Amino acid sequence: MLSMSRFLISMIVLASMSLSHASVITVGERGCDFYRIEAAIDSAAPGDTIEVHSGEYNVNLNITTPLLTLMGKDTGEGRPVLRAGSSSADIEKSGEGLTEMTVKSGGTAIAIREFGCKVDGFEITGVTWPTPYGYGEHNDLIGEAAIRVYSDGNTISNNTFYGSDLTAIGLWNCSNNRIFNNTIKDIPFGYAMNIYNSHQNSIEGNLLIHNDWGIEMQRSDSNIIEENEIRDSVNDAIRAVKCNFSIISENTIVGSGWESEYEGNGNGIYMIGCNGLISNNLISSNRACGIYMESILWNNYPADESYDNLIFRNKVRNNGKDGIRLSKAWQNSLWENNITANQRDGIGFILSHNNTLESNNISLSRRGVLLDQSNYTKILNSTIVDQSDGGIFLGQSCYASTIESNIISNSNQSINISEGCFENMIFANNLTLNPQPPWDGGRNYWDEAGKGNYYGQEDCQDSDNNGICDSPYLIAGGSNEDRYPLARWMSRS
Repeated sequence: MLSMSRFLISMIVLASMSLSHASVITVGERGCDFYRIEAAIDSAAPGDTIEVHSGEYNVNLNITTPLLTLMGKDTGEGRPVLRAGSSSADIEKSGEGLTEMTVKSGGTAIAIREFGCKVDGFEITGVTWPTPYGYGEHNDLIGEAAIRVYSDGNTISNNTFYGSDLTAIGLWNCSNNRIFNNTIKDIPFGYAMNIYNSHQNSIEGNLLIHNDWGIEMQRSDSNIIEENEIRDSVNDAIRAVKCNFSIISENTIVGSGWESEYEGNGNGIYMIGCNGLISNNLISSNRACGIYMESILWNNYPADESYDNLIFRNKVRNNGKDGIRLSKAWQNSLWENNITANQRDGIGFILSHNNTLESNNISLSRRGVLLDQSNYTKILNSTIVDQSDGGIFLGQSCYASTIESNIISNSNQSINISEGCFENMIFANNLTLNPQPPWDGGRNYWDEAGKGNYYGQEDCQDSDNNGICDSPYLIAGGSNEDRYPLARWMSRS
């Protein structure tokens, strides 16, 4: 067996040899080398470019030549159209002196099976279940996609996918592919893109409009999804299952789920058993949550965990449920997100532990932050304002969390802690301008190291001018008190 270094050297030598003798092969109705793309592919050598001129071509292409470029060229009648389905090149006699072509419809338009290939500049349509059924690609999880990729280092760019029933682009057991600047719209079944067991691929700058699902990844690590616009997906916009080290960044994700028959669908980003980076996205007006992250447990034991994710500087607005929701997820960090006008909670932690929420701006939701059966959570340095029910709510069985240095104002209530929550620490917060006082039905600490919270109470006396009220502040709901309420608010350092 070749070592990896020898394999890479062989690929480089093959590429350099083929490119030094590269040819341009033309395909079109008039004045070209071939009128069928299949014949051009059969004649091509590694490194060749097949230039396809304006026209409509029925195709089920199978690319088995490495470093092949399939390039669409507008020769005056629009970009070439690839319609899934083919006319057989074999002449079949149906009577003396008569010939006809065998016509097949549907199936996959292009299957890429060798490395370093490029598909650019086409309109691709007509992808559906093949008729007659069974002649096309073998059945796997990416289905009868318009373009199916089984190899590494390929580029799919500047194509438009429309008028198809099934998935536009599927990646299967491959890596280091780049998919950019494609438009995919109106797919009623399947995905704009489906990525399975495929790693280190780049999905960037694509426009995905009104597809059944946007992008789905399964068992695929170290992929980058960046600067895409995903609008009006029938179900979720981005869905990742068992994917690690993913980067989902600078995407616009809007309007998912409003046509779905399933109430839980319509998340902007939905991650199951994943870790990675979600940053600088605009996630707005989706039917369910802006970001929904969860783990899968088997017999109460973690099986596929979502942990160690960084959710950073996203704008999460006007979503139908929570802005961000974590369910059974551990050790995640949420920093500097702007979360506003979501219909339920700004951020919800359900059965989720050891998470950190820091320097977020949360406004105009039902509750700013919800903890339910979630322990060791840190809520720090955040601004939580204009919540209809309250700023921070700790539901049942929340233990040992820290709420520190937040501004919680103009909400119905700043903090509400349910009975059964204990040993949580609340200090150095500004809790002013809320109609109802904070409430604590559990056993918790409202000061730390001689510093409590600022309530803005009019009866505070600070006789020694040390910044601490002379009398403790009683917390409604039980016997807890803030022993060192702040006489004035000191801005965050």
